[in-house]
Amino acid sequence: MDIGGKKMKIDLGILQIQEQLDSSIQTRMLKNFAFMIVATVLFLEIVIISVINSYYYGGVEQILKDRVNLSAEFLNKTANYSSAEEKSNIMFSSSMTSYENKFLVQFISVDKNLIIDSNGFTDNMEINTPDVNAALENKILLYKGKSAFTGERILSASRPLIRYNKIDGVIRFVVSLEKIDVEIRNFVIGSLIMGILIIGFFIFTLSLISKSIIVPLQKLNKTAEEFAKGNFEALAEKRYNDEVGRLADTMNFMAKEIRNTEKLKIEFISSISHELRTPLTSIKGWSETLQMSEGYKKDSDVAIGLNIIYTEAERLSNMVEELLDFSRFQSNSMKIIKKPVNIKEIMYQVYRQFSNKRTSAQIKCDFSGKDTIVNADPNRLKQIYINLVTNAIKFTKEEGGLIEMIAIGYDDKIETIVKDNGIGIKEENLPHVIEKFYKGSSTMPGNGLGLSIVDELVRLQDGNMTLESEVNVGTTITIVFPAIIEETENEDVISEQEKELEENSQLIDMDMS
Repeated sequence: MDIGGKKMKIDLGILQIQEQLDSSIQTRMLKNFAFMIVATVLFLEIVIISVINSYYYGGVEQILKDRVNLSAEFLNKTANYSSAEEKSNIMFSSSMTSYENKFLVQFISVDKNLIIDSNGFTDNMEINTPDVNAALENKILLYKGKSAFTGERILSASRPLIRYNKIDGVIRFVVSLEKIDVEIRNFVIGSLIMGILIIGFFIFTLSLISKSIIVPLQKLNKTAEEFAKGNFEALAEKRYNDEVGRLADTMNFMAKEIRNTEKLKIEFISSISHELRTPLTSIKGWSETLQMSEGYKKDSDVAIGLNIIYTEAERLSNMVEELLDFSRFQSNSMKIIKKPVNIKEIMYQVYRQFSNKRTSAQIKCDFSGKDTIVNADPNRLKQIYINLVTNAIKFTKEEGGLIEMIAIGYDDKIETIVKDNGIGIKEENLPHVIEKFYKGSSTMPGNGLGLSIVDELVRLQDGNMTLESEVNVGTTITIVFPAIIEETENEDVISEQEKELEENSQLIDMDMS
């Protein structure tokens, strides 16, 4: 199973690489131009080889035809009344040395038997080749074949010998093609090697040229990916003052404008949030004051209205605080004051805070494992779990709603879980729920900053947050923080925290009972 799984992963990796190669501009350029170059070089190779073949073989054929015609004409004119054998004696006695090592000259009778050749052989061997047959019909034909004596490739031409105006025999010129074949073969091999070198040179040159285009585009693509991640501080590198260079300038200008817009947005949110804080504080304060006044009647319309005013003012205050936190994150001004802290104690405080309120869902708290100490900001930790429980309450059913706060301590880490049985999150929305201002639906309550702020706070305190959810089943958010090595100077503080945790655990047991 493991081997099969590894093989499947390797196959998938190869397919991904293949898809990337197929989708690469450089690959497409190299493929197309390489095809054109190879086709052009092959065409030129074929043309050149054809020309060389024609030059070598055509030259030999022409010389052979000229020699046999000249010799036959000379013998027929000067020795018209001599037999074929007598003509051979005249031929070899006068000009035999001029044919040595160049042509093999044969005299053949009308019966197609060899009379004599320029090497002095007089075997009565039959020579029945197409050129000899053509000569006996007073025609000329070139014959390519193999020699009956040596087995090598030959080229031959024959002409008739005339006596008393009748064909008395045949004169035949034969030349070996072995040396010509070797020369042509060497030329073909050399031209193929040269063609391969030319193809390699052009492909190498093309790869360098394509890199000068592709590399800047790849860098622009990486910069665009950084922009997509929200990092508008990245700059596109400009190498040449061409179309790609101008594109880099445009991207940098766009990033600059977006940074300016983001800055204005953050300043606006921060300013508006601060402006809203003061009147909301006054509204909350006066609503509380009026509720504590002597003329306050608990079940009257005024009391209901004051309660609504207070509740909505508190909700708006929370939203304003989230907006302020968002602006601090964006401007990198969020302050985290870390110190050794027991997360179980913080979670218990949050549990007590919500258990004293009237909520639609039942809240349970369950601690187990070691009392792991982490290096974190207690106030920000409290903010994390308040946000998570508030979110859980918001999206949990009114009847049978259950929210669980779980902490499991280990030697090297502590795992905390906030779990509900609410409406859940759709699978397609899960990757986006921690994005800023993402709500999944415009009908959802809130401003879409809660989980985003929690994720940022967890990350700033070296933690890790994961989220699992199923529609109509519920949502589970797991946060893991690494443990710290205790220092001697903090031992007293930690022991006090452990004592308080034991007391709180006893209180939890009493509350649950």
